[in-house]
Amino acid sequence: MADKKTGFLVGLLFVVIVGGVVAYLNISRKKGEIGKVLAVEMPMEQSVREVEVSIWETSNAIFYYMSKPSKTALEEYKKQIIDVEEFMAKYNNLINTDEEKQMVIKVEKMWADSVSKAEELIKLRDKMTELKETTWDTVHEVDDVIDYKIQPAFVEELPDLLEKEKCVREVEASIWESINAVGFYMLNRSDKAKREFLAQLEDVNEFWEEYKNLNLTSAEKPHIKELEGLWSRAVELMKECNAISDEVVQKELDYWESVHAVDDVVDFEIQEYLKKRIKNRRK
Repeated sequence: MADKKTGFLVGLLFVVIVGGVVAYLNISRKKGEIGKVLAVEMPMEQSVREVEVSIWETSNAIFYYMSKPSKTALEEYKKQIIDVEEFMAKYNNLINTDEEKQMVIKVEKMWADSVSKAEELIKLRDKMTELKETTWDTVHEVDDVIDYKIQPAFVEELPDLLEKEKCVREVEASIWESINAVGFYMLNRSDKAKREFLAQLEDVNEFWEEYKNLNLTSAEKPHIKELEGLWSRAVELMKECNAISDEVVQKELDYWESVHAVDDVVDFEIQEYLKKRIKNRRK
């Protein structure tokens, strides 16, 4: 009887020991898996996350610059560009499969296209600012010819004095209404503003022709060609302002879509593959 009990206890002890060894091995294996995940996949995940965040921070800086050009926005844009490159390089150093390498090549190519579009937007926005200032200055020159050359040349005794004053006043008002419509269009791309701009151009031409058909003095005549030359240039510049505004809208959309395309590769290809890596670690 004692031998049976001893045998049973020995058997039980053996089972406990074997079970303990198996449990220990399982724990060790799991610790090893976790260690490998922490050493490889975790840094990969962190790098990918930083890439994605910096991509959108870059985009935010660009759109801020487009609405209000500033040195701060430009510096932030350049900083985030560097961050994308640095974290993408860290991720690239951790991958070891052809599939992942192809994804990196794909992202880098697409991101280079987005950066190229961003640089084009910056140049376009700077050109817009310069064009708007030049247009504004030219319109002021037109207005100065009216205020300081044409109107002072009026002679009170002539019967057409009131008609002249009325025509010139309408011309001057329509000139400023036209550039006001352009300024509004550059901010809001309103079709109504564009229509108003064209309507004001017609008013300028109509009242200017009326003025020229009145009795002009010898002091007024020399300034007619001067004003017409300046106004022609101002109209050309205002039309360029409208055109560049339309171009900006399209290029902003192209840029935004290109950034989304990069983000989709990160979300639905790189991160999905990373999930598979972690899953395979646990098999």
